[in-house]
Amino acid sequence: MDGASLCRLPDEEVCRLRLDVGLRLSSADVDAVRAAGGRAEALFVGLRYLSVRPRSRRETERRLRRARIDRAAIQHALERLAALGYLDDAQFAASFARDRIRLRPCGTRRLQSDLLARGVSREDADRGIREAMAEEGATEEALLERVATARTRRLAGADPSKARRRLFDYLARRGFAASRIRAWIEVNWQAEADTR
Repeated sequence: MDGASLCRLPDEEVCRLRLDVGLRLSSADVDAVRAAGGRAEALFVGLRYLSVRPRSRRETERRLRRARIDRAAIQHALERLAALGYLDDAQFAASFARDRIRLRPCGTRRLQSDLLARGVSREDADRGIREAMAEEGATEEALLERVATARTRRLAGADPSKARRRLFDYLARRGFAASRIRAWIEVNWQAEADTR
């Protein structure tokens, strides 16, 4: 406006607002242009944020708030991103759980806790975890076996009672149930001791 940049607008907003060079705008028109610019900025920031990796709706909303975008523009961007298929907490939960199962296995309690911390609803978190476990052919017991076996190798040579306690604590932090950890240690720790 008058040689200064008011905001960036996508072409469809320029058409919708019927903007043209030399057009005189009322204060209401300027407000409409600013609102459209805020929505466009929110969508741009949201898309850029989601281009790095999938995120939950709440994570994306927090990012938009940090960018000091007004609430109406944030809500518009979140709805638009969801409509475009870029923002879906159920899909995010399944993707997150699949990555964890493959790369950093942990128990379902830890998966659920991590998803809830990212703003995913309990229902979407549970559904995503079940879906990922089924796709990966994983079970809680198999994940525990994988993590415990790898950790046991790292504890080789340590004092047996300390190593056992460290293993239990580590597995508990990874989200496995105490009863399953104890059962695994009872069966496998003796086998470990016998091979030394």
